Amino acid sequence: MLSIIIWTALALVALGALLWGATFFWQGLGSGMSGHGWFAYILGGVLTLGLSAGLFALSFYSARHGHDDIDPPQGG
Repeated sequence: MLSIIIWTALALVALGALLWGATFFWQGLGSGMSGHGWFAYILGGVLTLGLSAGLFALSFYSARHGHDDIDPPQGG
C-alpha cells in the first residue's frame, strides 16, 4: 500500500513539473490565460492522469484474473 502512495505522489509531482514547464513555454509565446483557463488546464492534466491510471489498473486486473487467456475452441 505504501508503494502505491509513493508512486501516486511521484506521478503528481511529475505532472506538476510538466504543467509548470509548459506554463513557461506558453508565456514565452505571449499567450495569457484567465483563472478559468488555468483551472481547466490543471483539471485536464489531473483527469488525464486518473484515466491513465484507471485503464492500466483494469488492464492488469484483467490479465491477472485470466480474462485475457485464449480458450481452446469448443465443439466437435
